[in-house]
Amino acid sequence: MPGFSSVWPHIRGAPLTIFLVCLASWTLTNLDQSLFGYAIPGFRTEFDIGLEVIGWILSVSFAVGAVAAVAIGVLADRIGRRIMLIVTLGGSALLVGVQAFAPGIWTLAFLRLLSFGMSNGVNTIVTTYTSEAAPARYRGLMTGFLAIGYPAGWFIASLGAAPLMAAYGWRATFLLAFIVVPLVALLFRWLPESKKFESIKAAAKPATPWFTQLRALFVPGLRRRTILCLLVTFFFGGAYASTAFYFPTFYTEVRDYSEADATLIVGLSYGLGLVGYIAAAVVGEFVMTRRNTLIVWYLVGSGALLGLIWLPNSYAADIFWFGFMATFSYGSNAVLGTWITELFPTEVRATGGAFAGTGGLYLGFSVFPVVTSYVVAAVGWQWAFTLVAVPLGVLAALVMLTTENFKSGIDLDEAAGTLPPAAP
Repeated sequence: MPGFSSVWPHIRGAPLTIFLVCLASWTLTNLDQSLFGYAIPGFRTEFDIGLEVIGWILSVSFAVGAVAAVAIGVLADRIGRRIMLIVTLGGSALLVGVQAFAPGIWTLAFLRLLSFGMSNGVNTIVTTYTSEAAPARYRGLMTGFLAIGYPAGWFIASLGAAPLMAAYGWRATFLLAFIVVPLVALLFRWLPESKKFESIKAAAKPATPWFTQLRALFVPGLRRRTILCLLVTFFFGGAYASTAFYFPTFYTEVRDYSEADATLIVGLSYGLGLVGYIAAAVVGEFVMTRRNTLIVWYLVGSGALLGLIWLPNSYAADIFWFGFMATFSYGSNAVLGTWITELFPTEVRATGGAFAGTGGLYLGFSVFPVVTSYVVAAVGWQWAFTLVAVPLGVLAALVMLTTENFKSGIDLDEAAGTLPPAAP
C-alpha cells in the first residue's frame, strides 16, 4: 500500500480540490437530510400521526428523489457538473431549513419531497465529479473516502440536533440547514469544471436527447450491467431505507430512550462507523476487487443488523452494535459509487449512475419504508426489521456474485469499454 508521500504528487491540484469540495458537499447534504429522521419522534407526537403516514412520506419522497436523480444526472451530462452541484446543494439546504416553520404534516411532507429530490442529485454528481478528476490508481480511495460524508453528516448533525431538540423541540433542528446556504457560494468559487466533461463538450457533438442517453444504457454492451446494477442498488437501498430513518423512533419506542438520547446514539454510532468506510475503500483498492469487497460488506453488515436488533441491553451496547452495522452495511457505500462509475463510459456516466445507481437506490427507498411501517404494525419493530431489512442485504450480495469482477485502478473508460452505438 503506497504511503501518503507517494500519493500526494498524483492528487494535488485540481483532483484534490474537487475531492475536498465534493466531500464537503456530500457531508453537508447528508447533514441536512438526517434532520428529518431525527425529528420524526417529535413531529409524530405533535401532529398525532401513525407510523404508516411516516412510511408513506418517506416512500413518496424517495420515489420523487429517484426521478429527480435521473433528471439531474442527465442535466449534469448536458450543461455541466459544477453548476448542477451548486444548484442542488443550495436548493436542498434552503428547503430543509424552511421545514422548521411547517404548520402541519402535509406542508412538512411537501417540503420534504422537494428538498430530498434536489439532494439526491448531489450523490450522483459528487461521485461522477470525483471519479473523473481522480488519477486511475487512486480513484477508488478518493471516491471511497468521499463516501464518509454520509456518516459524517449524520454524526455532525446529531451534535447540534440533540441539544437543540432537548431545549427547543424538533423544529429547531431544521434551522441547522440554513448554515449550509452561505457555504455554497464558497464551494462554487473553489470548484473547477470536470476536465473530462469539458473535453466531451469541446468535441462539439450535437446535443443528445435525454431519451437517447437513457436508451444507450440498454444497448447490448451495457444492458446486462445496467440491469444488475439496478438490482444491486434496489436491494441495498431497500435494506437501508427500511431501517435508517426509523432508528431514532426505534430507540425511543423499543429501547425507551428520550428523543435527544436516541439522536445521540444514532449520531455517535455513525461516527464510529466511519472506520468501515475507510476500510472498505482501502480493501477495495488494494486487497480485493470492489465487487468482492461489496459482497463481504453486505453479508457482514446483514449479520450485524441482526445483532443490533436483538442483542443490546445497555446504552453502550446499542452504540456498539449500531456502529458495527454501520461499519459494514453503510460502509459499503465507500465502494458502491466507484463500482457504478466503472460500469459506464464518459458519454453516459452521470446518466448511468443516476438511473442504475442513484435511481435504483431510491427505487428501493420508495418501496420499503412504507412496507416496513405496515410490518411494524403487524409484528413489531424487531421482527419487522428482521423480516424486511436483513434479507434485502443478503439479496444485494447474491446479485453482486453475478456481476463482472473488474480489476481496481484501471482507467474509467477501459473498465467501461467503448460505448456501443445506440439502436436506431
